[in-house]
Amino acid sequence: MASEKPTLLQLRRDYNQQTDTPITSKQLAEKAAIPTSDEFLMELGCPVNAAVANRVINAFNTITGKRYTFDDIEVSIKKDDLEVPRHGRRLTTR
Repeated sequence: MASEKPTLLQLRRDYNQQTDTPITSKQLAEKAAIPTSDEFLMELGCPVNAAVANRVINAFNTITGKRYTFDDIEVSIKKDDLEVPRHGRRLTTR
């Protein structure tokens, strides 16, 4: 069953279509203080570390002024990096 949540790539593209100041993957990675390759992998739906995903989501929120969480975005977390976030819900993998 396919997820109904948008991916980071979909959200970034939607934002870019609605603004005069589009965000690139590189800008998002720089704001998150992670390698561009990690941000790109997250956009493609590849598993990333939970800390990387959290940094990217926070950076996206800061840039866009919106408020997204793991509950709002389709994110694949590496199986060996699953953790229980503060809100008490376990992160899931595909």
